[in-house]
Amino acid sequence: MDSDFLEGLWVAAQPIVDLSTGDIIGYESLIRGQPASTWASPAQLFAEARRQGQGAALETQCRMLGLAWGSRHLTGKQKLFLNIDGAYSTLALTARPPLTPSRIALEISEAHNTLEHPDCLQQIQRWRESGFQIVIDDYGVGYAGLGLVLAVQPHIVKIDRLLIAGIDHHTTRQSMVTHFRELALDQGITLLAEGIETEAELRVLQQIGIPLGQGFLLGRPQPAPISSPVRVAVRPSIDVPRRGLPPSDGEILQKAAEMAYETPFPTYVVTRSRQIVAWNQAAVAATGWSKYQMEQHRCHEQRLNHRDLKGHPLCVGACPLVWTMVKNHAHKQPVVGFAADGARLAIEILSTPLWNPVTHKMVGAVEYFWDLENIGTADLKTLGDKIREITGGQASLPSEPAPAVFSQPFPAFAANQPLRSLTH
Repeated sequence: MDSDFLEGLWVAAQPIVDLSTGDIIGYESLIRGQPASTWASPAQLFAEARRQGQGAALETQCRMLGLAWGSRHLTGKQKLFLNIDGAYSTLALTARPPLTPSRIALEISEAHNTLEHPDCLQQIQRWRESGFQIVIDDYGVGYAGLGLVLAVQPHIVKIDRLLIAGIDHHTTRQSMVTHFRELALDQGITLLAEGIETEAELRVLQQIGIPLGQGFLLGRPQPAPISSPVRVAVRPSIDVPRRGLPPSDGEILQKAAEMAYETPFPTYVVTRSRQIVAWNQAAVAATGWSKYQMEQHRCHEQRLNHRDLKGHPLCVGACPLVWTMVKNHAHKQPVVGFAADGARLAIEILSTPLWNPVTHKMVGAVEYFWDLENIGTADLKTLGDKIREITGGQASLPSEPAPAVFSQPFPAFAANQPLRSLTH
């Protein structure tokens, strides 16, 4: 058996970019064959492995080389996107410092019908429980469809290049990607657009609100990392066909975040999937949780582990944000939170909805909170004025008896149609 094709393999790493800032948040490890050989290209390399029955050996090499590259080159919180062939899911995968599982995103190959392989689905669940990020690759083609998303429940979904190419002048693709964004927002999934090659494609994806991107425009696969940040135009400079496209939920959340950072008392912005996207300095001072820590977690996971004032855990249906979504207007609720040092915090939260005026959907909320035990007189007056402004005079001060739910919709963002009720 000839295994020469396994010699001289190397990693060509392609950057994964935050489309709002240009920051490189990670790299995908792509394996290349020995230069000038008959299997230099990936297609030839993997075809040769299949022909010789050495797919498992090549898969093992790819994983080892990718992990080694990531250990040498990744900095800060950058992630390694590592391709996984579902046919070899039982092969050992071990993360070693400095690459912890939370910094490794496992891309499940679309070439393998994962839904027909229970062993593979079980292994994916074990990887998730171990802290690895789960990624569905090439969504929209092959086996990577809605059924796989429902079964795998990934952290990240990569939209296939087939749907990205020419999206600037293809309204059907715009509509489909917008639909994917709505689905992802509901499910708490991060979308990544693959194969971005033109400035026009990038601008439309930014307008739609796709958070992450990858492609030749942002950086080609190469042996060494590139400089960060990558140049991205946050504001589109040309007219892009937007027939049927709603305003970006991301733009609404961004404006809310800017307001939150300027607010003098503890404030945060949270998406409807309970992902915190802004956490101001007053909130840091009140809880000890840093901006970075909070903006990396959904509030129903670890950081804002709400309890009622008797110490009973609140299910997601009792979360102030969810009540705001159910009731279709601002909601105030006393709960127990926990500081970074584990100390109990008796707080009250005012959740005010953020609406997309075109889609008539709630995209998230601005939530203000205050310590019921240690709020000063000056803080109380400032906070009371702000609450009255937000709620049209319907809210009480923290020291006064508070109604469970305000009767007046949040005036600045109220939609023309009521929000669909949630069931639990």
